[in-house]
Amino acid sequence: MTVKTFFIGLIASFAFPWLVVVAVPFAKMRAVEIPQYDDVADGKSGAYTPVKSGRVTDGSAVYGAEGCAQCHSQLARPTYAGNDLGRPALAGIAKDPNLGDTRRESNLWDYDKEPFAWIGETRMGPDLSNYGRRMEIRTAEENAKTAEALGVKVEELSVAQKFNPEMAVYQHLYNPRADNTKSICPSNKCFFKKSAVKGQEQPNALMIDPSSELELVPGAEAQRLASYLLGLKRDGEVPFSMNYSRNKKKATGK
Repeated sequence: MTVKTFFIGLIASFAFPWLVVVAVPFAKMRAVEIPQYDDVADGKSGAYTPVKSGRVTDGSAVYGAEGCAQCHSQLARPTYAGNDLGRPALAGIAKDPNLGDTRRESNLWDYDKEPFAWIGETRMGPDLSNYGRRMEIRTAEENAKTAEALGVKVEELSVAQKFNPEMAVYQHLYNPRADNTKSICPSNKCFFKKSAVKGQEQPNALMIDPSSELELVPGAEAQRLASYLLGLKRDGEVPFSMNYSRNKKKATGK
């Protein structure tokens, strides 16, 4: 082998992977066009513009900085790559009381306005693609249980009696094993500041111990992350051309 052949081979060994892994995907992503609804298939026309809630940009940054993506995925894989659409509530709700089957695969626009697409490295923890939707369901269930126990309607529950999903997230961030003793999620106690209770408790503070007269006030990072997590609802309507459903039908066939 000559020196020239060696260097040509060396350059090729780096250039080819770079071309396949970096250059080609980058070129394809730059050429992606916004999906359009079809009059026949969807019953309407126009561009697909997903609606997001929560502090998407800065909350996503906190999510990434804390390494959440190392243990949690945010990806409902295509059917050829796994059975994510068959897992309860991961890719949507199979029998939503109002919308029917909302399960679907993840798409590029699910990560719009985020600094990175946190598809995740492992699933040591649950997938969070639809964490916000699952918390909505849990909130409804918890409120129904409380109302039944008190013998009143859900609408008659006071704010203090109703389940607060934001407070549930704060509790998990401060002490993940408070609601799941088997959780291996690290605590984010640095997100909270101990403060003496002066008069009325702060509405978003966690109580350490009623006898200690101290409360845990969530800081800016905790608020951003909680807002981001509760805004993860990726089971919304998508154009027929990119939607998955076991009984997928065009608008004209409904």
